[in-house]
Amino acid sequence: MKKWTYFVVLLISYFFILLFCYASISKILDFENFQVQIAQSPLLSAYAGFASYGVIIMELIIVVFLTIPKIRLIGLYASLGIMTAFTVYIYLILNYSDFVPCSCGGILEKMGWTEHLIFNIICIVLSAVNIIIIEKQKSHFLKFGIIMLSVIGFNILLVIYLFYSSENIMKKQNNFVRRFPHHPIIEEKAYDLKYNSYYFAGSSKDKLFLANTTSPFLLLSIKKDLTKVDTIKLIPDQPHIYRAIKTIVTEDHIYMHDGSVPVIYRSQQKDLSGKVYQISYQDVYFDQLIILSPDLFAFRTKSNKTKSLVLGNLKTAKIPRVNLNTEILEKQIDGTFDMMENYFMMIGIADYSIFTAIATRLFLQIEIFKIYLSRKPLTLSAIQDFRLLNSVTEVKK
Repeated sequence: MKKWTYFVVLLISYFFILLFCYASISKILDFENFQVQIAQSPLLSAYAGFASYGVIIMELIIVVFLTIPKIRLIGLYASLGIMTAFTVYIYLILNYSDFVPCSCGGILEKMGWTEHLIFNIICIVLSAVNIIIIEKQKSHFLKFGIIMLSVIGFNILLVIYLFYSSENIMKKQNNFVRRFPHHPIIEEKAYDLKYNSYYFAGSSKDKLFLANTTSPFLLLSIKKDLTKVDTIKLIPDQPHIYRAIKTIVTEDHIYMHDGSVPVIYRSQQKDLSGKVYQISYQDVYFDQLIILSPDLFAFRTKSNKTKSLVLGNLKTAKIPRVNLNTEILEKQIDGTFDMMENYFMMIGIADYSIFTAIATRLFLQIEIFKIYLSRKPLTLSAIQDFRLLNSVTEVKK
C-alpha cells in the first residue's frame, strides 16, 4: 500500500472512530432520553428497548474493530452498513412518516434532518472509498463488490422491514407504547419581551395587549403578526395612591382598576393619548373584577356582616350603582366559593353554561398565549381540554 493511500485509510478510520465514540457516549450519558425518543419514532416504536441498546453496542463494537489494523476492514464494512441504515431511516422519516420525531442524541441534536441525511451520505462514500483502497491491494474486485452491495442491500431491507412491522405492531398488535403529539405548537415568529413581568391584558382584531406588573401604567400594543410594537403610557385623569392596579383591554375600551382604592378607569382603545377617565370611585371594594359591558361590572368582595365572600355587580350608569347578593355563592368544603349559576340568573341570563364554557375557553387561550411567550412546551392535557371546550362551545352556539 502506498504511503498516501495508507494515510487516507488511517485518516478515514480515525474519523469513524471519533464519530462513533462521540455518538455512543452521548447516547449513554443521556440514555433515558435517547430511549424515549426511540420509542416515539414512527420507525422503531415497537423495538425501542432492543434498538436503544443495539445501536450503542454496535457503535462501540465498530470502534474496537477500527482500532485494530487486522480487523479494520470488518469495521469499515460495519460502518458502511450502519451508516446506510441511518441514511435509509432518515429518508423514510422525511418522506413517509406521519411526523418528524425529535433527534436521537449525538450530532443529530446539532443538525437538522436534511443536513444529517447529507452528512450520512458523505460518510457512506468515505467508508466505501476506504474499503476500495484496502481491497484494491488484494485485487478481489468482484468479491468485495458483491460484499459491499450485500451489506448495503441487507441494511436497506432491514430498515424498511422495521418501519412497516413497527407501524403494524403499534396500530394493530399494540404493545402499550404510547406516542405523544410532536410539536403541538410550531413557532413561526417571536418577539423578545426581555422581562417576565408582562401579563395578557386583552386583544382586538389585529393587536395583542400586554400590561406590566412592575410598570402598571405602560401598556404594550403588539400587532398579531409581530411586525409592529407600540408602548402606550396610561395617564389617569384623577390619580390616587394605588396598591395593585391592573389593566384590562376589550375590543373597544381600555380599563384600569384597583379594588383596594377602589377605583375604575376607562378610555377608548383608539385613543392613543393614553388618557384614562375615572368612572367609579369609592363605590365598592373588590378583589376580582369582570367587565360585562362598558357600564356593567361583576365583582367579588367581602361582606362586612358575614365576613364571607359575596358577588355583586356595579352599574356605573344607574342608581343604585352597587347590587350585592349574599346568596349567589355556594361555599365549598375548602371554604372557596366557586358557583356562578345564580349570578347569571340574577342579571337575566338563563343559559349561563355557554358563558362558563366561553370563560374557561378564554382562560385556556390566555394560558396558551403565556406558554407561547415563555417558550415552554404545551402539555397534552391542556390541548385536550382546549379541544373539548372548543367543541362544547360550538355545540352550544
